[in-house]
Amino acid sequence: MKMFFYRGKHENFGDELNHWLWPQILPDFFDEDESDLFLGIGSILYDNFDPDIRKIVFGSGWGGYTKAPTLDDKWTVYFVRGKKTAQELGVDESLGIGDSGILIRSLWDAGKVAKRHAVSFIPHYESAMYGAWEKVCAKAGIHFIDPRWSVEKVLQEISASEKVISEAMHGVIISDALRVPWRAIVPLDPANRAKWYDWASALDVSIDFDTLGPSNPVEALAALRKDTAWRKAITFRHRRIRQLTGDMAFGSAGATLQAVAAKPGQLSTDAAIEAAHAAMLAQVEKLKADFAPAAVRDVQPVEQ
Repeated sequence: MKMFFYRGKHENFGDELNHWLWPQILPDFFDEDESDLFLGIGSILYDNFDPDIRKIVFGSGWGGYTKAPTLDDKWTVYFVRGKKTAQELGVDESLGIGDSGILIRSLWDAGKVAKRHAVSFIPHYESAMYGAWEKVCAKAGIHFIDPRWSVEKVLQEISASEKVISEAMHGVIISDALRVPWRAIVPLDPANRAKWYDWASALDVSIDFDTLGPSNPVEALAALRKDTAWRKAITFRHRRIRQLTGDMAFGSAGATLQAVAAKPGQLSTDAAIEAAHAAMLAQVEKLKADFAPAAVRDVQPVEQ
């Protein structure tokens, strides 16, 4: 079975969690055999997979980037990210257990990391690429966490924070799973917004979003129009725009970030996160049993 996940031009914490988490949760489970694809963390339920291969859905979500796939006997759904994904796939809402990143609770104890940051900010990885958020954070006195860092470094920095502000959805998902209070930021790119409500629906969380606005001229120009082609044209030229503007960072972004930092953080309830985690662990055991070698499945108990 081959693990499938999204990877753009740069590594991104939410997507790279797949490489870090699954080999520990499911040791010796993956190879490069593409006849079976494992779909774990991410908005990766696309409609363009090879129809002849088997797709194993394990906590992934539909993000609206393509049409929702039409399920047939080549799809096996153990659970999905939330109720919206369940609705789009036409499966029972009870399968909307949550984002499988919640399984981080089995592998990482945030309580063992000393708190060093009152507030940390995690931008979306595209905002980290095109914006000036590291400069904004430095001026605002807020710790900056780059989602392009290694998974373990991001986990360390989240754990060392009293509160996390995040435009990156998995910054919030993992903070919530590790019981670090969070504030959610409306993503600058409208295409990245709807999936948040899917995750929240599984935990009965009502997200109190904040808006930061652009951090520099690149993000300001990209936000002028909503069409994807315009955004791509601006971000393609981001280095040139930065040169022309002296790599400017907007002071207003820092003031807004400080105002958000002063607000109380959110968390799902302990009961909700514990129930989701337990349900996922049960599905892990079911998956192991379903894909155990036939020789193991056929072993009969020895009569005493």
